[in-house]
Amino acid sequence: MSNEYAPAATAPEQTTKPGPWKRNRAVLVIGLVIALLVAAAGTAVALTQSAAQQRKDTLLEVKDQRLNDLAAARDKLQPAVNAYLAAYKKARNAPASKDQAVQDSKKELDDFRQAAEAARTSLQSVKAGLGSSEAVNTAVQQLEESHLGYFDYMEGLVESYPRFEGLFRADDAAGCNGLFVGNKAANLRERQQLLAKAAAPCREAANELKQSGNVAYEDFARTFDKRVADLEKHAETTAKAEESYEEFVRIKDDFVKKLADAEARNAPADEVLKIADDARALNSKIRANRSEFDFAAERYLDGVKGMPDLVDEVFTKNVTEDIKYYEAVIPLRVQLVKDVIDAELVE
Repeated sequence: MSNEYAPAATAPEQTTKPGPWKRNRAVLVIGLVIALLVAAAGTAVALTQSAAQQRKDTLLEVKDQRLNDLAAARDKLQPAVNAYLAAYKKARNAPASKDQAVQDSKKELDDFRQAAEAARTSLQSVKAGLGSSEAVNTAVQQLEESHLGYFDYMEGLVESYPRFEGLFRADDAAGCNGLFVGNKAANLRERQQLLAKAAAPCREAANELKQSGNVAYEDFARTFDKRVADLEKHAETTAKAEESYEEFVRIKDDFVKKLADAEARNAPADEVLKIADDARALNSKIRANRSEFDFAAERYLDGVKGMPDLVDEVFTKNVTEDIKYYEAVIPLRVQLVKDVIDAELVE
């Protein structure tokens, strides 16, 4: 009986402590994570160092090789320009038509175009892989601007040369040689008409040079257009003055006849005085007309005489000065890039 109410025996308590394998596995996982983090950090450092070295190598290459390659490519442009201009002009002076001259100078034109393309490619290589350094990029941008200006200038000089060279050739459409009317006209009105006929296509052809991309041609075209417009204005003034003078002479002869008739008739003094006053007024108009004529005629002759110099100075003065400008500016821009790269490499 006593055993019937005895408490039940308590079951032994289960333990939760990990075994040796579980403890080792946790340690192993933590160790692997730490190792991976260390390896990643090392890789990041290595990549950073590699990128820095690569950038340094690129900067050195730009300074020591690419800029020299660019200079070599740039130096080939001017001889190529001179060769083409000489070939084209020689062909035209043979003499040859414009189309024949284009054909005869095709090799020199192709040589120039290839040299220009090579120079532009070399310029682009200078910019490749420079990174984001503000100082270097700014210096290279300035270098690029000066070079592109020079390349555009030379290309415009070559590509628009046939148009410029043919302005005053009689067999070219521009027909600017027609501006020099000379003794072809019987009177000043006919001179004005012949000039106006020649001026229209001439000014149109010259204005096309404003789109050449070459500042020497563009400045010439603007000045030339104004000079031709002035010639037309002065030609009209002199023609009108000549016509007015002929009319004044006719009127003056009428006054002389009226005065002689009045004196023969013993006309009243008031009538005679009026005729004399009218004659004096006419003389004043004649003097003013002559003054206007002389001014316009002098300006017209100066314009005609100055035209050859205006054309010649495009190459003898303006192109020469423009090229000297680029020859002065470009080396400064090149040296600036080198100096900025040196400063970048020291940091």
